[in-house]
Amino acid sequence: MEKQSTAATSFPIDHSLLTIDQSRIAPRRIRSSAKNCPIDHLRFTVDYRTPPASRSPRLTLTTTHDLRETLKLAVPLIIAQLSSMGMNVVDSLIAGRLGAAPLGGVAVGAAVYSFALLLCIGTLGAVTPTVAQLYGARRFDEIAPRVRQAWWIALGLGLIVMAICWSGSLVLKAIGVDSKLYPHARDFLFGVGFGGPALAGFFALRGYCDGMGRTKPGMVAAFSGLLALIPLASAFAFGWGPLPRMGTFGLGLATALSLWLQVIGLALYVAHAEYFNRHGSVFAIDRPQREPIAALLKLGLPMAFAWQMEGGLFIVVALLMGRIGGDWAAAHQIAINVASLAFMIPLGLAQAVTVRVGHARGAEDRAGVRRAAVSGLTLAFGTQLVSATVMFVFAAQITLLYAPEAPELIPLVVQLMFLAGIFQMSDGIQVVAAGALRGLKDTTVPMFVTAFAYWGVGFPLAWYLGFATGLGGPGLWIGFIAGLTVAAVLLNWRFAVLSARWVMPKKM
Repeated sequence: MEKQSTAATSFPIDHSLLTIDQSRIAPRRIRSSAKNCPIDHLRFTVDYRTPPASRSPRLTLTTTHDLRETLKLAVPLIIAQLSSMGMNVVDSLIAGRLGAAPLGGVAVGAAVYSFALLLCIGTLGAVTPTVAQLYGARRFDEIAPRVRQAWWIALGLGLIVMAICWSGSLVLKAIGVDSKLYPHARDFLFGVGFGGPALAGFFALRGYCDGMGRTKPGMVAAFSGLLALIPLASAFAFGWGPLPRMGTFGLGLATALSLWLQVIGLALYVAHAEYFNRHGSVFAIDRPQREPIAALLKLGLPMAFAWQMEGGLFIVVALLMGRIGGDWAAAHQIAINVASLAFMIPLGLAQAVTVRVGHARGAEDRAGVRRAAVSGLTLAFGTQLVSATVMFVFAAQITLLYAPEAPELIPLVVQLMFLAGIFQMSDGIQVVAAGALRGLKDTTVPMFVTAFAYWGVGFPLAWYLGFATGLGGPGLWIGFIAGLTVAAVLLNWRFAVLSARWVMPKKM
């Protein structure tokens, strides 16, 4: 064994012979040669210099173990995201069989619904890092009570989603939506509004599962909801047996019913799974408490605002494409669909990074925080490189899959897909960095960063290049690249500063 003056000495520990100062050790999961020891899967690295809390962590690169752990969490999350996106695809496919006007109406209605969806995703996204940090800190008895307070937020959000959907038709009428599309959009929103409480409840319960490091239940529930929607949407839209033909209202109602099936199935699993019940039930009813609810809202509302900032830019650019020309609008729809599909991969990685960073933060494992983030960024870089390559090489073939009767769109889509390939790196890196910051429960500064990046840089540049310089559609997409790149740089800089100085927002 080296002398005690050595900076760090690693050795197997006999628990009966040695007392460890917990402030000076950092556990690491590896094999140990210690025998007959209850902690024979741990190696302790003892640092005789200064306690970890008093100095910055050394730069620690990721390992294959970290990559593997991140992937294990991320794959179910990616499948869940793809399943959620698949529900929109099913609604569009069925609406297309109803006719051009119903398809356009569902597209307009879905834009209003997406506003409510992002509000739920952002606000209830606070559940995951809250649970993850408590789990990492081994404060298991506090998890269930905190989640029970989140139900009150979910209830309020569910009612807000219903209100948005049921009053959204008034907004569409006020802004002058085409009279052929309006009734279909109104009917779709009225039907899907019944699923508001289920939508909010699902994200609250899934956030709890994810924060506990169990991402598969949410995946199974989301995929099951997608499978249920396929026959339900067809039966409700076109009629089946005793069911009358309900058109786009039936589509919305089928989506709402699928959401209810999702949350009920997930709730039944959580209620009966031993893993989730060992530390108390999340389904008991507690009186609302101001402090934990305020803490969740303080964390979640900035996240919701940030999602709205990013989503709003994409919606506005889609509307501006309509001013440039119908072919450019169609090309934009194809390219943005492909880019959105590719985005589900880094989004799942970001959610996995939130969980792993939250666990490490709760355990006061500074090196673990950085390894979790670097593993997510490494995987995002690799997956986005593949996505970009596909967009560069197969843009023409993808266009023909979407619009086989419109080959004239190919040169337009190729241009936009090339730009989409460029911003894959920025998009993947910024969303993973945001996920790492959420794991640290740092959401207020990222909110201002995204607002500046997308609306202070991205939108003005998109408008200038698209209309003032005459670049048209490609000019608008260059604005995307600028906004996403600025967000990626600033969010990664923010994480680097926080993790290096270990100056974190208050944990719990």
